[in-house]
Amino acid sequence: MRKGMKKNSGYSKAVFADSLVTSCEICNGLCALDIRLRGKKIIKVKGREEHAVSRGYICPKGLAVDEIVGAPDRIRTPLAKNRGGRWQEVTPAEAIKIIAERFNFIKAKYGAEALAVHVGRAGINKEFKYYLKRFCAAFGTPNFSTAESHCHLSKKMAGEITYGGLPVPDFAHSRCIVLWGSNPAASCPQLMRDIKQARGKGARLIVIDPREISTAKKSDLHLQIRPGTDGALALAMLHVLIKEKLFDKEFVEKWTIGFTELVALVDKFTPEKAESITWVPSEKIVEAARLYAGNSPACISIGIALELQTNGFQTARAISIMQAVCGNLDISGGVLFTPAPKLSSLKMEKDEAFSKPAVGQEKYPLFFKYNGNAQANMFARAILEGKPYPLKAMLLAGSNPVLTWPNAERVKKAFSSLDFLVVTENFMTETAKLADVVFPVGTFLSRDEFCDFSGLNGLPRLSLSPKIIDEPLMTDWEFCRNLAVEMGLEQFFPWRDEVEALNYRLEPLGINLDTLRHSLDHGYEYKKTEEKKYLKSGFQTESGKVEIYSKELERHGYDPLPVYHEPAESPVSTPELFREYPLILTSGARTLPYMHSRFHNIPSLRKLEPEPELEVHPHTASNLGIEDGELVLLESPRGRINIKVRITEDILPGVIAIPHGWDEANANVLTDDEALDPVSGFPPDRSYLGRIAPRCKFCGESEAGNNLPSPR
Repeated sequence: MRKGMKKNSGYSKAVFADSLVTSCEICNGLCALDIRLRGKKIIKVKGREEHAVSRGYICPKGLAVDEIVGAPDRIRTPLAKNRGGRWQEVTPAEAIKIIAERFNFIKAKYGAEALAVHVGRAGINKEFKYYLKRFCAAFGTPNFSTAESHCHLSKKMAGEITYGGLPVPDFAHSRCIVLWGSNPAASCPQLMRDIKQARGKGARLIVIDPREISTAKKSDLHLQIRPGTDGALALAMLHVLIKEKLFDKEFVEKWTIGFTELVALVDKFTPEKAESITWVPSEKIVEAARLYAGNSPACISIGIALELQTNGFQTARAISIMQAVCGNLDISGGVLFTPAPKLSSLKMEKDEAFSKPAVGQEKYPLFFKYNGNAQANMFARAILEGKPYPLKAMLLAGSNPVLTWPNAERVKKAFSSLDFLVVTENFMTETAKLADVVFPVGTFLSRDEFCDFSGLNGLPRLSLSPKIIDEPLMTDWEFCRNLAVEMGLEQFFPWRDEVEALNYRLEPLGINLDTLRHSLDHGYEYKKTEEKKYLKSGFQTESGKVEIYSKELERHGYDPLPVYHEPAESPVSTPELFREYPLILTSGARTLPYMHSRFHNIPSLRKLEPEPELEVHPHTASNLGIEDGELVLLESPRGRINIKVRITEDILPGVIAIPHGWDEANANVLTDDEALDPVSGFPPDRSYLGRIAPRCKFCGESEAGNNLPSPR
């Protein structure tokens, strides 16, 4: 563990009350943990080597679970604001009564749809998310949303519309791996072991990223791309594949529709044209296409960075099509279609539909169709402008929108304008400070939770992350059920406790929690792995084939082919704005110690990355007259923040990069919530315009003073 833990090495086995096994629920890696307890205190944490998937790996966040659980700044008692706006401690029962009364009052006065419920990244792939959605249905509001309004669902939609699902890269058996806007070394490090395994067998590695990340330094080919132009690069690679006849002709003829139209689309996207758009040398574009096509089976990992662009959905479509025409679908070493386990549905059969559509449903109909949720990026507008109707109250579960949603100042203003705001949290976040009630909940160690590995590495395996400690706090599930009971909705939550609810979910598999408890290292294999399932049943699309040309997109008024459009803010699309903000700004890349805005308060993690830094190329810094370590004013058309400069050759000249999730330098003060992707409604966090001004050492203001135009 960390250095301080070595002091515990003298304890004998008899000292430990328990040595327990669970899985880390902080990110989607689901690494298995061996946790030793002495009484109720966590003494040691290590990765469990016997686990079939994680095989002993553990990242710094997993190692820090003892610090997270025992953090002195954890909220342990519900807090409610009194009439003077000051916090006062209340009992859990009192807090739930306050929430229930206010929610029912708002429903009676404005209608049920005036309440929105949002589950943050802490609830993605967790069971309580589905129960909170059920709560919304019981209450009568269509406005349930999740962090997937900004993450994952755009590329999932692209995959479903193109070939019926979102496949998972099979790194371990691939002969060519493309990490496209994807950095598993920071986002899911245990996957790097599979990549290294494939590399050891001779697999080629291509990394596409505007930053020379650690994986890029070890790759065969790094395409250092201008942020936001990935769609043009994908079309140029398709141009090479088609012109040089490197695609799988038999698969294309039998299993695709729209290939002829694709040929016409990519004809003008020569590598030379793409070079002028993407800044990637044309010879590298050709080399990348040849490497990918010439080393089958090959796989592409489509990162979140590609979704967070104004052309993100169509970019994901283009890459999906590239995987298809090269015949890399549903094969070992390519990308695998692995169904999630079939669990009992929690959807409710109501006598009548919601009285109004969800926020964002009409503007982004396919986003709603493919996930059934409201689009959270529209919530601030609904609160402040009443479009399409006013939101008056919100419940935020494990979410910190002030630091993680675009255009943070508008978000903060919107939440401050609500009649009532509830936040369930472990810590007093920037968003929790705005709430009327903050309700603390237990950590993942205090509840049973499913671990589904189908989305991680394509294994049809369901496991359990069992409860190993008791905390004097409700779990998220218990909060949801108790609130429902207090509001008179108990009939929709008939399960007496969380164990009974989870067993209900497992009924279609013919197993229960005890089955999973007895196989923590291997899990339950709910389906045998099978390749090329489309040979029996076709693809799960309207035509049963890969739809390069999508009639569904066409019916909704979208481009049926994966066209490329410039980012909403760029040197090309907004040249006048570029003269005011002459740098391309990308924000939000994951770093290993943190999970978005979480855990900056944990000492061992803070030591690994003490502060946010602005990455600037030496040439850019020289032109601006700024130095390494200097505190500067970073501005976009939406706002400004103070941040320290780190000069590095790992970033393209003319491009600057900042992390997100920091109170001290909130990147989302700068991001845009207006120019959203037209299909998915995702924000363009990875490509917009900015400028840097040195700060005056005496007054702290920009030395450029009034010579710099104010942010719009």
